[in-house]
Amino acid sequence: MRNKALAKLEPLLGEWEYTMYNSWFLESMETKIKGSTVIERLHDSFVVIRNTSADKKPEDIWVIGYSDPQDKYQMFYHDQRGVARIFNMTFNGKRLLFWREDKDFYQRITIDITVDGLHSVAEASEDKGKTWRKDLEMAHKKI
Repeated sequence: MRNKALAKLEPLLGEWEYTMYNSWFLESMETKIKGSTVIERLHDSFVVIRNTSADKKPEDIWVIGYSDPQDKYQMFYHDQRGVARIFNMTFNGKRLLFWREDKDFYQRITIDITVDGLHSVAEASEDKGKTWRKDLEMAHKKI
């Protein structure tokens, strides 16, 4: 049986090309990184997002699920550095919002569905959400 909450994410499914930019941790704010993203269903229970850099190195994987009893989405994240995190998530039909408030620092990621594709912004806070720094932006175009 298909999970109705995850079915709402179907506009995201497919193959995408991305450009990462405005990132403080790259050589400069003008540096652009290209890659690809695949967003697909895993059975009827999860949505999986896999990001791969242009040189075919796996970057990260996100697994989105929905808890019926808790009436909420959650996303499990893992990247090539070995970092693993759990994010809460909401979706209003046009914007996904992911956030975590852990003891190391807070993070939030927004992904907007636009007429041109997807636009995402990742931010972090070292002071429990009082101030935020932008980590990166990404633009996705469907292939």
